[in-house]
Parts: sequence; structure tokens; C-alpha cells
Amino acid sequence: MSDDNKPIKYMRYAVGEIFLVMIGILLALQVNNWNQERKNNSLKESYLKNLIVDLNKDIDNLEQLNAINTLAESEGFYLADFLNNTLVEIDTLRLTNSIFYVGYVPNITIISSTYNDLINGNNIHLFNDVELKRLLDDYYIRNNWIQLFNNRILKTAWYDYRDEMSKFHNPLLYQDFYASDNSVELNYSWKYDVEWNNIKKNKYLKTQVGMMGAYRISIRNDLVSYIKKAKTIVNYLEN
Repeated sequence: MSDDNKPIKYMRYAVGEIFLVMIGILLALQVNNWNQERKNNSLKESYLKNLIVDLNKDIDNLEQLNAINTLAESEGFYLADFLNNTLVEIDTLRLTNSIFYVGYVPNITIISSTYNDLINGNNIHLFNDVELKRLLDDYYIRNNWIQLFNNRILKTAWYDYRDEMSKFHNPLLYQDFYASDNSVELNYSWKYDVEWNNIKKNKYLKTQVGMMGAYRISIRNDLVSYIKKAKTIVNYLEN
């Protein structure tokens, strides 16, 4: 080969080298993309499973709270009937339990650790699902002002009711109720010196019992709403 062909030979060699380097870079990028996609899918699957676990725990807890709230509502009606002299038969055991149940205010809490990690880690894009983000935001993001306002009203009503009612029974009533494994079986009404006649005459207590009954409707609506939203999200994630 003549010297005149050497530049062409070197040019071909250089182009070949550049081509091989480019192929290597492209392959490396593709492998990196595959690895990143695999990591993203693994992370997405982890979020998916954890969200479902959190939501199912929420559903179980909220349904239990709703059942207790319903029981408390029923007991509130019973105590209200007693105060209004509309009971046909008076069950002192049930009335003793109703003193506690009327003032029961369930603390609605939800497990948000996975959602917070998903949002704070800026990983919601892994799902690429606008509808899912809307459902999650609607469930997990609460109007703090309204929540604080409602909690203040409920706590105020509960404190007012408890403080007024405590004038007419022994403090052991609450102590024994909390200590009992099965509070419904609390049956030592004689032990608590409950002044039923004075309770019945107290107009303020009658008002407080009515207010707690009204607020309990709001509590039930919130519980039912959260349960429905949680089940909707679980169904959406599983399908």
C-alpha cells in the first residue's frame, strides 16, 4: 500500500474506533436505563404494597371506631330518653355505662407514612397516574383548619359534659371503666354513688347530651367517608 493511502486507512480506523465507542456508550446507557427502570418498578411495587397495607389497617381501625361510635350514639339516645322521662323500663347497668359512652369521642387517625414518603421523596411520578394522585391527595390531605375547629368543639363539649356529670358520681366510675377489659360488663352501679334523680333534674346536662348526640352524626359521617375513600383506593390499586 502506498503512502498516499495511509491517511484514508487512518481515517477509516478512527471512524471505526469512534463507532465502537459510540456503540459502547449507547449500550451502557441502555443497560443503565434498564437498571433504573428495574429499580423504579421495584420501588413502585414496594409503594403499592405498603399503601395497600396502610389502607387496609386504616379500614379495620376506622370500622372499629365507627362501631364504637354507633354504640356510643345508641347509649346517648338511651341516656337522653332517661333525662326526658321517656323510658318504659330503666336499666341502671346500661345507664351507668351510658355515662361514659356519651362522652366518648373517637380519635380519627390514619396511617400516612407511606404516602408522606411517596410525596416527600418526589416518587409519585413512578405511577404516572393523575387519578391515583387525586384519590391519594383527597384521602390523606386534610383541611387542618376545619379539623382543628371540629376537634376544639368536640373536646369542649366532652369536657363540659364530663365536668358536669362528674358532680353526680364517684370518680371510680371512669377509673374502673378504663381498667376493665370489657367495659360493657361494668355492673357495680351502687359503687359509684350515681345521683340519678339529680342528673335527671339537670337541664345543662340534658343540653350537653343532646349536643354530643348531634356531633356524633358528624363523627359518623367522617368515619364513613374515610372508610369509603380508603376502600376506593385499595380497589383502584389492586385493579
